[in-house]
Amino acid sequence: MGLNRVLGQDIQIAYLRKLLETRNIPSTLIFAGPKGIGKTFTAMEFTKALNCQIDPLNGCDTCKSCIAIENRVHPNLTVIDSDTIGIDNVRDVINNSYIPVNGYKVNIFVDVENATIQALNSMLKFLEEPPQKTVNILVTEHLEALPETVASRGVIIRFRKLPTHIVKRLILPKVENEERATTLAHILNGSLKNADKLIKEDTFKKRKQMLLTLLHLLKKKESATTLISKMKDYYGDFNADTANDFIDEGVDLLKDILLIVGNKETERIKNIDLLGFIADEFLVGRKDAIKIYFEIFSKAKEYLLTNANPLHIILSVVFTIENL
Repeated sequence: MGLNRVLGQDIQIAYLRKLLETRNIPSTLIFAGPKGIGKTFTAMEFTKALNCQIDPLNGCDTCKSCIAIENRVHPNLTVIDSDTIGIDNVRDVINNSYIPVNGYKVNIFVDVENATIQALNSMLKFLEEPPQKTVNILVTEHLEALPETVASRGVIIRFRKLPTHIVKRLILPKVENEERATTLAHILNGSLKNADKLIKEDTFKKRKQMLLTLLHLLKKKESATTLISKMKDYYGDFNADTANDFIDEGVDLLKDILLIVGNKETERIKNIDLLGFIADEFLVGRKDAIKIYFEIFSKAKEYLLTNANPLHIILSVVFTIENL
């Protein structure tokens, strides 16, 4: 019920409950952390608590206010959730601001790092001096991408990746058996971002084939062209999100190689479905080569943050690896 529904973020929820107890609510909160770990979900549950007359420290989930917030139709709730937050979105929030009669007016800006410069500039004064009993919650995956002028106006709450047992608990009802749920929980690596996608057996197999091809490329047993073909099978279109996912997958795969080969560690690896292959193929290898691969992916991540062409970044990564 309410904030009790948020799993794996105990410290963050404890802090929010202290705010609810004192009703000394900051005008701006910044929920920062990876995708798929419950930031927006927590913002919604916190909004319930701020407006619930039955359980104001948690939210009851059964009163008219909580049900309206759950369905995003409560007048005290505005959620800005679009690919790009523009100045018109911000103006709409400001123009529709009012001091609520009951509870708190809450504006939730999802993926606020995607806002235009004009939108962020328009937001500044409103974040600092909103109407009474108004809370702005900025949800972001990349806190470092926010201008300091925006970040400094809010209380930052950092959300962490979910423990593996929590991810398993959340996905178990959607898969056929516990063993597969365990495998998926490791692969999801503390986030539910790709859960619905990877629960599908066909998609799961395409991801595995893509990563096997990447491992073969690292061993000079497969071509960059073949890897790109496997990536298209799995990702479909190449855009900023899929490029970012591929870079993260590559980095995590390299970490797994070091854990398995260097530390003989298997409990903390992400890709447990590739454990046997990695152990067989990389038991004897050069650590300096792995370091070079890390550098290639790290530079690609930096380029992606500059809004460079995602396809060009992907092609650069795979062909650089092939030509080493």
